[in-house]
Amino acid sequence: MGIYINKTYFEQKFATLIKRGNSFDESSIEVIDAYLAGKPTRTKKHKKVNKSDLFWSSQFIWDCSAEVLNSDSFVLALTQYFSSNFTSNFRLIAHITNKSPVAVRKGIRRSEIVLRPKSDKWLEIKKLAECFPEQLNELILVCEHFQIAHKQRIDLLAKYQEVFKKITVFELLSYSSLYAFKGFVEPAYSLDGELFSTSVKFNAMTKILEWKLSVAEPSSFKLTEMNIGKSLKVHLSPIVFPSNENSSVSDALLDQFSKLVQAQIELNEFLSRSVVPFCFNAENYYFLNGSQLECKIQDDGGDKAWQQNGRKLALLDGYWFNRGVAEFASLGLAEKQIGSKDYHQWNQTAYIKALGATLQLNDIYGIGESVSTDSGMDVNIFQAILSLELMIAFYSKDYVEVFYNEYQNTSHWQMALGILAMSGLKENNGNAFQNRLPIAWLNWKQKAKNIVAWTVSEVFPNGNLKAARAILDFWSLDFKKWSLALKNNNTQNLPELTERPIFKVGNYSVQLPWMMANQLTGINAINNLRRFANSRSELKSETTRIEERLGESFKMRGFKVLVGYQPSSTECNNAGEIDLICRLDEVLLVIEVKSTYRRNSLKEALQYKNNALRKAGLQIERKVEAVNHLLVTNDRFKSLLGITDISRCNVIGWIADTCLEFDHEYFNGFLKVSIEELHIALNDDVDLLMDIEGLDSVENNTEESASLYQEGFSGKYFVEAIEHSKVWKSLVEI
Repeated sequence: MGIYINKTYFEQKFATLIKRGNSFDESSIEVIDAYLAGKPTRTKKHKKVNKSDLFWSSQFIWDCSAEVLNSDSFVLALTQYFSSNFTSNFRLIAHITNKSPVAVRKGIRRSEIVLRPKSDKWLEIKKLAECFPEQLNELILVCEHFQIAHKQRIDLLAKYQEVFKKITVFELLSYSSLYAFKGFVEPAYSLDGELFSTSVKFNAMTKILEWKLSVAEPSSFKLTEMNIGKSLKVHLSPIVFPSNENSSVSDALLDQFSKLVQAQIELNEFLSRSVVPFCFNAENYYFLNGSQLECKIQDDGGDKAWQQNGRKLALLDGYWFNRGVAEFASLGLAEKQIGSKDYHQWNQTAYIKALGATLQLNDIYGIGESVSTDSGMDVNIFQAILSLELMIAFYSKDYVEVFYNEYQNTSHWQMALGILAMSGLKENNGNAFQNRLPIAWLNWKQKAKNIVAWTVSEVFPNGNLKAARAILDFWSLDFKKWSLALKNNNTQNLPELTERPIFKVGNYSVQLPWMMANQLTGINAINNLRRFANSRSELKSETTRIEERLGESFKMRGFKVLVGYQPSSTECNNAGEIDLICRLDEVLLVIEVKSTYRRNSLKEALQYKNNALRKAGLQIERKVEAVNHLLVTNDRFKSLLGITDISRCNVIGWIADTCLEFDHEYFNGFLKVSIEELHIALNDDVDLLMDIEGLDSVENNTEESASLYQEGFSGKYFVEAIEHSKVWKSLVEI
């Protein structure tokens, strides 16, 4: 064993733990976890210190046991090492490779270095393989196979991107709409004959638009009625209104756009189906059989869990829709006509969805009545959601439904699109002509005026223009600003394209009917508000409301509840604030609350698991320890919870999260569960869960629609309902 000189934060922490009586392995893991948690906290005095350099220069790592080196914590530390070009300790990594090659291989795979063959760290890994060929050569060959396949797809995509470099952003949007309407009724296939789903095409077109904005000329963002008209004449009209005039340019570009989408999908699917499993599922074994890369799937639990997660989300959408229906009825709106007779049913559904989404934002995410937009304007959250739902209803009814009906009559997508466009040219009771082309645009100021009626309230009985502008601001994406951020590789603070479906291009708003008809308003609102929550002033109050509202649900079931309890720190434990402590009967729940957004990919979810949820497992361990200490030492604490006999107290730690990813998995030995599941179990309203699309609900099964608590509610039965997934058992294969 080496001699340790206390020079760095990590070496000092290790020495302190050893002196305190911790074992070598326990001390090592705690120091590794501190590194992963971003310690030491940066100070003005040490603001230029490279934490990774400090950690990887620590002497104790040389003597870590194989158990420590193979731990999840150390593999994550290795992942960070191989992800960065700014830290290098080749001698130490060579030592670790000799002692635990499995950990090094996992770290290499998780770092995603497979897609960075030109990085300095990849050269270091190849040098490492020269020293340990038996341990690393096969992995190097597999990575090189992936790199060749990746380059082939990148090159194919670049080939078709070249065609669209010179056209404007507006024109690319036009072709995306033509392609989308065609795709509603005509299938599209991959290079190997696999049918593309709507969501796969949707994601590809989003990536294509992001690429276009990253290379767009400034002139693309200067829309006028004149250049819009010129663009339509060349690119859209020849396809929507076929005539004897030459349509070769638009026909050729639409064909090329189809190939561009195909190439983008090939790349996306390669990354999601091949690269992501290789990087993040270390249980799967990859090898070369001649020149063919093959994989032995040892564990597909992650894919199944991700699919199961999608099923739960669908059921929760139905739950909040049903909550919206109940709220709609309680407001006395069920018997009232909303809007014109033709639009009543669509508007009614939009109103119900908006109510449900607002309830979800309020109960689960702590969102208040209003929030601030990017420009600092305050927007009423219900009005913002209702406005988008009404837009969805409009585009679904007046565009997509009409298109489908005309396609049924004509069996030809271009003819159906032409009839749809012509329907807007007919005068309607003296009103102005309506744009029914597959791309919609309007002067920005006029767009705001058009939705003033949707802001009617008791305060503003005639609506309010400022409120309408705030709604547009909430849902809009300024293409010029977005383009600049993409060109500067500043992608960390960018929303997803679909989360802001009203595009601001110069002085115009531009919308894509196909995109509007496929919006998921609730998810978009959640992600708009939570994806970059740190930049919003309301974050702290929202986080507090999440804890308070969950606490109220526990109180309504008879629990004694402490919210935001701050125990005194001890020499061995600084637990920090404990979000929720809930006690009923012999059950004492200690809950760590996490608030985040909805992730769109398995890769994002796995990164969240390896960082935030792993950290939450460490946090809840400290808080459970603190509560156990308080039970022994603090009479006032016991009095607050009505505890007289600590021997009958069963202390249970849970991680409660606003997202569903990795629900019912254990982190550091503690269960992770969604806040929505806790609310549903406490309310005992599982019967409201429903898949709206599949019309699959608990109502079809009278046995399962009964109470979760057949013998009455108690702390014990509540814990059983959560730990045995009784909320989902009848609806999702657990």
